[in-house]
Amino acid sequence: MGAASTSTIGTPDLDGPSGAASDTAVDVIGGLLLTGCASWSLYTASGRDAHPEGVLLGLLAVAAGYAAGRIAGAVAAVGSPAVIALAVGVLALVAPGGLSGDPAAPPLHNADANGALIALAVGAACCAAQSARTPPAAGSAPAGTPRHARRLLRPAFALALIACALTAEAVTAGSTAAVLACLGTLILAVAVRTARRRLPALLLLGLCAVLAGAAPLLLARSGTDPTASSGGLPVSQQRAALWHDAVQEAGRAPLRGVGPGRFAELSPAAQDFSTPGGASSAALEVAAEQGVPGLCLLAASYGWMMWTLRRSPGSTPAALTAAGALTALAAEAAISPVLSFPGITAGAGLLVGMATARPLAEP
Repeated sequence: MGAASTSTIGTPDLDGPSGAASDTAVDVIGGLLLTGCASWSLYTASGRDAHPEGVLLGLLAVAAGYAAGRIAGAVAAVGSPAVIALAVGVLALVAPGGLSGDPAAPPLHNADANGALIALAVGAACCAAQSARTPPAAGSAPAGTPRHARRLLRPAFALALIACALTAEAVTAGSTAAVLACLGTLILAVAVRTARRRLPALLLLGLCAVLAGAAPLLLARSGTDPTASSGGLPVSQQRAALWHDAVQEAGRAPLRGVGPGRFAELSPAAQDFSTPGGASSAALEVAAEQGVPGLCLLAASYGWMMWTLRRSPGSTPAALTAAGALTALAAEAAISPVLSFPGITAGAGLLVGMATARPLAEP
């Protein structure tokens, strides 16, 4: 009878982590990948009037965020992401004009970047809610009792309300992509709350990221205006022109690209853009500035994040929720320059670090 009435809270993982040895392999490969990204950006900048500082700053932000997330997640698996989510929500509210949609509005002075920051906060709140639903170690509490299940669900419900409130904030941030990212993360968090297998969901999320990254390339190569049916908004026309210029530059130098930071100097559309934003697509900008190898390193970085989430010692729902938030960020980065902001890359690293941290109580 006790087994039949056991709640789905804390359902065991079927393809989760394999122990400390797996952690070591993941961390070593991640460090090598980070070094490879930095080294390739420096190589593509050598002998040119290029500016790899932006790429290096973004990589440093990811590494710092990941390290901070691992520490914070080990100390407080639920409290850390909850505090981060609340901090972002409060910052977006108290910053003057922070949710006005004005490109010059704080905290990140870009409407899409502000929305992406809120979307990451939604992911953190959902991860905290999933972790709050996971019971403590066996023997430390009567996990099968209804009273214990209700005690676990109370903080989870509060964190879910925080995620919904952040999604409402994203509506006023002036970024449709961010709103869709927040809603997608919420829907995924509900869908995976009883999941026991990670690999199928991670593969599906990876396919979504690939399709999102390939969409600007297909639109740019086809020569069509994606906004023609809606009257052709000026910003969207400029974005399509930026994608076209990025494809042209990548075709001229497919191996080394034109050099980090040089896209805006060589793209006619970028020079006409009223607000600088690169190619408005992370994949196309990297391909244009660092060639196909740089694009492969970018894809490998996303793949490494998915891999480390698969090996995470945390619960499967929390790991899949973090993966969904990162995939939503990848989709946003496919059509906007959000990865050009170190605050966003640091937030992504922080989310991955908190979702993959091993609690200090474990041996």
